[in-house]
Amino acid sequence: AGRLLALDRVSFTLDEFTTLGIVGESGSGKTTLAKILLRLVKQDSGDVVFNENFIRDFRKDVQIIFQNPFNSLDPKMRIKDALYEPLIIHKICPRQGLREKAAELLEAVGLDGSCLERYPDQFSGGQRQRICIARALACEPRLLILDEPISSLDLTIQAKLLDLFLSLKKRFRLTYIFISHNLAVVRSVADSVLVMKEGRVVERAAAADLFSNPQHEYTRQLLES
Repeated sequence: AGRLLALDRVSFTLDEFTTLGIVGESGSGKTTLAKILLRLVKQDSGDVVFNENFIRDFRKDVQIIFQNPFNSLDPKMRIKDALYEPLIIHKICPRQGLREKAAELLEAVGLDGSCLERYPDQFSGGQRQRICIARALACEPRLLILDEPISSLDLTIQAKLLDLFLSLKKRFRLTYIFISHNLAVVRSVADSVLVMKEGRVVERAAAADLFSNPQHEYTRQLLES
């Protein structure tokens, strides 16, 4: 009594180089699941098992893009310092090559090297999210967890960032977990979808099957809404 199970008997597998969409209304457990996968929260029971041949260095190989780009960057750090930090920590490139590598990362997300000397408050929300993506890519990750990465942005910017995520997945051979309450967004990026309700998985299917023939009543309600 008085205890809420944020997650209850959640189980799934994720194939390399695919995108798993996780959907559900607010409070369904999506973000708690992301925190457990990232080892930010310890689960009471059960295990999270990664393929050790794929995820060799967890801190480097698993990265997250948060929902709010305005809170994701230190306002006192220039963009170059935000990008240099992971490059130095993970020994991605020698110090003399930091600026060139940082410029390459910005180019990959649709920004240019002139941004390196600027501060976060000099950018729009969409540009800041691109910088956050570049910072995650600096670690040369294998798995990216995207927790509502476009929901705080306007629709035009959302569409451009979705295209960017799809191109980056191919270019860098990434695996995604894409968390959202927006089924239309998930439909455009996911290979398979996990539907959550009150901490439980109520349906999992290939994206094409789930959207064309949902099996659970809750999934049908989400699609209708």
